[in-house]
Amino acid sequence: MAHGPKKWSEATIERMYLEGRGKGEGQSYKPWIQVLEVSSIGRSRRVAGIKTGREHQLLSDVEWGVFLLLEWARNVVDIREQYPLDRELTLEIASMLRIRHPVYPGTKVPVVMTVDFLTTEERDGTRSLAAYNAKTTTEVENVRSLEKLEIQRYYFQESGIPHHLVLSSEIPAKPVRNLEWIRGGLLKQGELEPYPGFLTENAQRMVTDLARRKSNETLARYCGAFDTRFGLPAGTGMRVARILMHERALLVDLENQDLPTAPLASFPLAHSAGHLKRFGAGG
Repeated sequence: MAHGPKKWSEATIERMYLEGRGKGEGQSYKPWIQVLEVSSIGRSRRVAGIKTGREHQLLSDVEWGVFLLLEWARNVVDIREQYPLDRELTLEIASMLRIRHPVYPGTKVPVVMTVDFLTTEERDGTRSLAAYNAKTTTEVENVRSLEKLEIQRYYFQESGIPHHLVLSSEIPAKPVRNLEWIRGGLLKQGELEPYPGFLTENAQRMVTDLARRKSNETLARYCGAFDTRFGLPAGTGMRVARILMHERALLVDLENQDLPTAPLASFPLAHSAGHLKRFGAGG
């Protein structure tokens, strides 16, 4: 819930605030905790955000799974990870609940508690905040972990912000695996295309081709034939298909066990598929 530099002090916390940690929105947001500062549970990741246009600091596999689902959700317009809570308020709440407030190891310095994700969500033109903690099942079996989560639950309840605890056992495995695969097709930061606009051009070509093609072949077979018919490097068709899925131009069932071997007919074109934007860098 809270990690950071090896030597914690009030001066360290003040310096982090002065650096702008926990401030900003969208591309300007700076997470309170950085991957390189922690020993996390599972695999830490620094991921280029598609919606935010900045690098996200994810501390575990559970956070990665929740992040993929939040980023895919249409109503989520901003994701702020490792978001710091007001320490004065968490100290007050801990005292009221008679829970020992966490301190940094080897010190008496109260922790600046963080929530794994604070999102901005938009529905019917109205924006609101929501908080998410992503934890393993083992973590919530620990009494001390539950006490810290109770401080957070009360904190967000008093703030009028919905607070969600997402357990690793509740994360849908197939959709997350498919989202990871789809996301992996996007243009990477610093990656060069054969020529500018290569992927966008071939995405539009695939949309046009699919609009007039009726076939019972699998997605993989179609993509291989697409490469051959248009003289493209092997793998281009499948990558373009993944991009189209990400752009919601090619509709996809995330519960599908194996997307490449699914029938082409199970990927219908969206009505808006003819109006594609230029694809930018992904994660």
